[in-house]
Amino acid sequence: MLLTVERTDQPRGFRLIGELDASNVGMLSDALGREVGQGGELTLDLGGLAFMDSSGIQVLIKTAQDLGTNGRLILQSPGELVRRILSLIPMDKLENVDVVDDES
Repeated sequence: MLLTVERTDQPRGFRLIGELDASNVGMLSDALGREVGQGGELTLDLGGLAFMDSSGIQVLIKTAQDLGTNGRLILQSPGELVRRILSLIPMDKLENVDVVDDES
């Protein structure tokens, strides 16, 4: 399955649909790279993401590190599988990352 990256304005960020792996992580990395410089909150809606491998984890970590103290990375609505993969991220070292569930 391919990855679709849709820009969102409210909240500012992207909706990911499909599978995030080494074959398409560059597309997400490029999109995030253009947004990081603005700082502030950057939200990734992971509700439509069915799979993510270690290359996906790496791009999330790099995005959080690049935001630094200038912003927060919000990971919204991860499914069960993606949530388990996210548990591999050393969240204690990434103080500007929040994993939140959909509020609806």
